[in-house]
Amino acid sequence: MKDLLLFEFKKITKILYFMMMLLALIAFVSFFFIYSYVHTARVDDYIYNNEAIKSSHQLSIDELSNTEEDRATNKEDIKFFRGEMEEIDMLSESARNHDWENIIRYEIASSEETVKVLPSQSEENVYTWPTHFTNEVVMEKNKWLLEHHIKPVLPIHSFSEITAYDRVFNTAIDEQIAYEFFNKYDSSSIYFLFLLVENGLTIGGAIFFLFLFGSMITREGLGRNGPIHFLATMPLKRWKIIWSKLITTILLTFFVLFATILWGTLLGIVFDRFGDWGYPVLIYEPDFSFRFIEMGNFILLSLLLFLSLLIFCYSWLFLYSVLLKQTFMTIVLTIITVGSGYLLSGSDIAITQELAPFNPFHYFHITEVITMEYAFNAENYNFTMWNGIISLFIFSLIIILVAFLLFRRKAK
Repeated sequence: MKDLLLFEFKKITKILYFMMMLLALIAFVSFFFIYSYVHTARVDDYIYNNEAIKSSHQLSIDELSNTEEDRATNKEDIKFFRGEMEEIDMLSESARNHDWENIIRYEIASSEETVKVLPSQSEENVYTWPTHFTNEVVMEKNKWLLEHHIKPVLPIHSFSEITAYDRVFNTAIDEQIAYEFFNKYDSSSIYFLFLLVENGLTIGGAIFFLFLFGSMITREGLGRNGPIHFLATMPLKRWKIIWSKLITTILLTFFVLFATILWGTLLGIVFDRFGDWGYPVLIYEPDFSFRFIEMGNFILLSLLLFLSLLIFCYSWLFLYSVLLKQTFMTIVLTIITVGSGYLLSGSDIAITQELAPFNPFHYFHITEVITMEYAFNAENYNFTMWNGIISLFIFSLIIILVAFLLFRRKAK
């Protein structure tokens, strides 16, 4: 087994295609970090936005006080705008001094006033942004930040969140503004890795890894006979051939994922800071409830589920490699299988089936599964990460067993 593993490692590291794919991955992570760095809201941006709001208030005051009579009539409105401007000055000064706790306290107080006057989500069946549920999430998230002494990723006001309960927007402009506030970026290591997980650990990421390790099946290159058939002519136990290739693929996958995480972490540390492991990530629960988990834990859980998904994809890859001799067709057929399962699992019929939570194709929605948003939308809280890992493991084992039996039969 050891010799077979070394053989597979040497083979993959000598393939130019594999190295080019790794360079492409590094380039993607680097360019995505640059994008995140450029779009990170910093102190100057926060103060600039505050000054813009302050200028708008000043214009309103000027319009309300054109004459002495106007000033007398609009006395209360003018007083309100001046009070708002004083608060804006206070927030800007706090930002200059990096006094984030003072800013968070202000936002919590503002959210508490809003939550008090609105009926709860269970009392009023309203799904227009921002819902009562969303306002509660903003308030509790800011309380979490304050309690754990975490620097916020701006903005953190009551309009900075969109949840699964926000299904309707009053206007298209409201929707545009909401997503501009909601799509936050930060170049600290932890938050950047969170963004990388959200955007990279998808079915697209799985397809990338299929192309990356598709060459594990062939020694000479795409479109030629693979060594899995060559090895079958040698005095080696059949199970060792299959397992050596699978173990090598999993180990290299782990290495690539680890190297990617390490590179993203180093970029954040060098150009910004490490960030906060405990930054809150929203988790949906039944009956209009919710909780938070630490962002670092969310990243680890996402990687665990993604690794399980990749093993499931590799099992199909190995099955088709036994049936076919051309690597390119093997990869294409695997992608068609995975893609078809992914698309069909998204249908209303597939989601509402009793055994739907044990359909492995549902779990390509990694972020939604971890946050339980997928379970919320499906109205089935059996869509959990652990049910996904169990079903992926069982199906992977069955497919690998079938591949082994077919391989042994062909080798006779």
